[in-house]
Amino acid sequence: MERDTLIVLLGAEDGDVYESCRDALRAGYDFKVFDRAAPVEALLSTYRRRERHTRRRGIRTLGFAQAVDRLVSAEELGELLLGQVGGTGSPWFYQFFLGPDASRLVACLAVGQDGTALHARSHRGAVRWGCARPPSE
Repeated sequence: MERDTLIVLLGAEDGDVYESCRDALRAGYDFKVFDRAAPVEALLSTYRRRERHTRRRGIRTLGFAQAVDRLVSAEELGELLLGQVGGTGSPWFYQFFLGPDASRLVACLAVGQDGTALHARSHRGAVRWGCARPPSE
């Protein structure tokens, strides 16, 4: 996916997280869209748990609860592509979700990276904020 295409998809959505992610892309922060789609059901389980974690720990977020709600609404799609925006010096790490053909933005969320944000690790140590792995790994 091209940077400009993602900026256009984000521009079609209202909300602070979409505007902030667009600004990060325009500022030149790194972005990636993973090649393999992940089942929406698995994403819901993971991101519900992460949303609870960030809320309980007081970690700054943008649009996290709304993103989970939008994932629920996207269950009929079956699978979604994941992407991320961020980099050194970015105050936010953005995670976004695209329809299986990458033509539709389903949701976007951001987690604060300002030094006060705690890092979340799964019980296997495989998942860490700011270092998302492709769904297949």
